[in-house]
Amino acid sequence: MLMYVLGIILAIAASFTWAVSPILYRVGATDSVLDDLISNSLGAFTLAVPFVLLKPSLNGGAWLYGTLFAVLGPVFGTYVFLISLRYADVGIANVISYAYVVLLPIILLVISPSYLTYAWPAALIMIGLYLIMGSGKGTLYGYFMALLSAILYAFSFLAYIKPMSTQVPGA
Repeated sequence: MLMYVLGIILAIAASFTWAVSPILYRVGATDSVLDDLISNSLGAFTLAVPFVLLKPSLNGGAWLYGTLFAVLGPVFGTYVFLISLRYADVGIANVISYAYVVLLPIILLVISPSYLTYAWPAALIMIGLYLIMGSGKGTLYGYFMALLSAILYAFSFLAYIKPMSTQVPGA
């Protein structure tokens, strides 16, 4: 029961930080998206160093999947997301970038037809996102970059499917 409550608390904390971070990205943005990405990545790397120093018992495949995840999502996905914030409304770009949650099951259709049950809800959500785009003052380019960010993040989470299914009981 304690782990369940801890999981909920951590999920709420993650949701809050994910909600606040785009606003901080926009407020603290410099003239260079690359500079913003480097400062963001440097902060994340600095926070990750103590965990790496614990010398986790990860095999080569886990390091490969972790690297693939980091490059696709947090590096390239964040890079295009930071670009989208310059050309789209922050709230709308943020909502579109979270479409990775919907896009991942659609991508997984290639692996297993069992994900077909998610196709209609995903289509409805994508239509809703399209309608939301029309309500903002951003440009089509900004919204496209937010969607590209979602696609990159979806593929980065796809990198975790195999290692997670072999290491997590019941997954």
